[in-house]
Amino acid sequence: MRYIYTLIIAQLLIVCSLFGQKNESVLFKAMQDEMLRSKNELVLPASPKPFFVAYTVGENQYISVSSSLGVILSSKESSKERIHSVNLYVGDNKFSSDYSYSGNGVASPSFTSRDDNYDQLRRNFWQTSDVAYKFAVEVYNSKKNNIKTANLTEEEKALPDMLPLKKVEVYTSEAPAFNVNKTAYEDLSKLLSKEFAKYPQIADSRVEIDGVETIYYYQSTEGTRVKEPATYVCITLKGKVRNTRGQIIEDREIIYAPTFEKLPSAEMLAARVNKFSAKLVSLQSAQSMSEYYLGPVLFEDDAVATILSENLVSPSGIISFRKPVQVMATVSRVENVSGQKEIKPLEERINKKVVDSRLSVTNRTDISDFNGMSLLGSYNIDAQGVTPVKEVKLIENGILKTLLSSRIPTKKISESTGSMRFGVRPRGIILNVAPGTLVVNSNNGSSREELKAELIKAAIEEGLDYAFIVRNIAKETDQYVYKVSVKDGSETLITGSEITAIPFTKLKRVLGVSKEQEAANYLYRDAVPTSIIYPKAILIEDIEINKKPLSVQKESPLISK
Repeated sequence: MRYIYTLIIAQLLIVCSLFGQKNESVLFKAMQDEMLRSKNELVLPASPKPFFVAYTVGENQYISVSSSLGVILSSKESSKERIHSVNLYVGDNKFSSDYSYSGNGVASPSFTSRDDNYDQLRRNFWQTSDVAYKFAVEVYNSKKNNIKTANLTEEEKALPDMLPLKKVEVYTSEAPAFNVNKTAYEDLSKLLSKEFAKYPQIADSRVEIDGVETIYYYQSTEGTRVKEPATYVCITLKGKVRNTRGQIIEDREIIYAPTFEKLPSAEMLAARVNKFSAKLVSLQSAQSMSEYYLGPVLFEDDAVATILSENLVSPSGIISFRKPVQVMATVSRVENVSGQKEIKPLEERINKKVVDSRLSVTNRTDISDFNGMSLLGSYNIDAQGVTPVKEVKLIENGILKTLLSSRIPTKKISESTGSMRFGVRPRGIILNVAPGTLVVNSNNGSSREELKAELIKAAIEEGLDYAFIVRNIAKETDQYVYKVSVKDGSETLITGSEITAIPFTKLKRVLGVSKEQEAANYLYRDAVPTSIIYPKAILIEDIEINKKPLSVQKESPLISK
């Protein structure tokens, strides 16, 4: 009997697989035929024809559940939705209508047909392609005029706009079906939110679980054809407490995994809720920040991940950046590139020291876990059809070697590392140059005990009575900041503090680095699944910590007749 059931299931899986392949073939054929028609037939009088066309289709689905104290507050799930964008350029590889160099195309104004109806899909693609071509012609003419007076060097003006493909890729991922079982999400949300009942001091406790999947289909006139999923599941823990002074203190923690199945076990998650709750309750009795501080600070745990990711993963960090050209168009809205004028690319520092000589940074695209923790940063192919370099050494012993890049060349970057990443956001096609898993290693690292001793020594040398350890840097919630006595090393939790932004230059010389590592997952620009493996602690001098006012909730008098 078991053999018969197994045979039936196997046959069903084969049928489903063949059905999926058939549907994909209809979608890809519609993309291919309309794309070729656009390239060959779209033309305006006295205007250049398209030389490059690429279609990106995003097939989205998501689920979102929120619970409090074991009760579902909201639960919603989407049906599968399709949207698409068109990258259409006129001119040639040397000078084209690409002005922003962001990789973003012209987005469809409405949903794309969810049914694999060849004629309807072609109609959807035709409508967007028509707009994209007219837009490209306007932008091309505007760019030709504006680049003459643009704030660019002659070398920058002479750069080609797109690197040729080294290899045409035809890649189809066969990832397992993404779990959007509503009951499973709801059951876990209720189970975890019940744990907050142990802590009556906590108000407005929430457990929110979100699962988002976008399956990307990409095809270009160069012959590239790609199917690649981008997914994540996140659990958000939230809560508030009020201290004896009536001040409201809140906290939030987010746990990421690539899929529902790769989340930590229910027991481990429940332990995380209890740890989160205990830390939040401890803030009730925390002392208030009494005065402005300037001196050495030992950053640990999440705080290190925040400092390194915010400084390294940006166009002013290890991501290559090409200055855009300001253009005008009437057919469609141009990207707002005015804010990019202030970006100072790091590529001018290639082969020079940019961080402490004990630090080295590598990008990996093939790491799926770290010490049993599932990572978000693994991917097979990028959003331009380039197979990513599995390991790129970006910084060696403090010296910048290269940058993560797309097919857009810069003065010192002339090939793609396959780093144009697909992002994940409901009803959006998100593309960004981003790392997979950024690995920050340290040589000659120290233990936590040694770093704390170095912290106290540095504070004494500056004539300070105390120093600080920061274990969490937050924007919307409170920090976890500990005041360290230089006399006995005792730690006192402090609330109502705000750490001044830590610039990249602070990493050039640090007082100490941990030899141990841990990992964190996050969404770069709130969309691209990314991971970082980093030293557990880093000691930095001359850090400013200010007093931060907290909102006060007054007691409301009882209403009596």
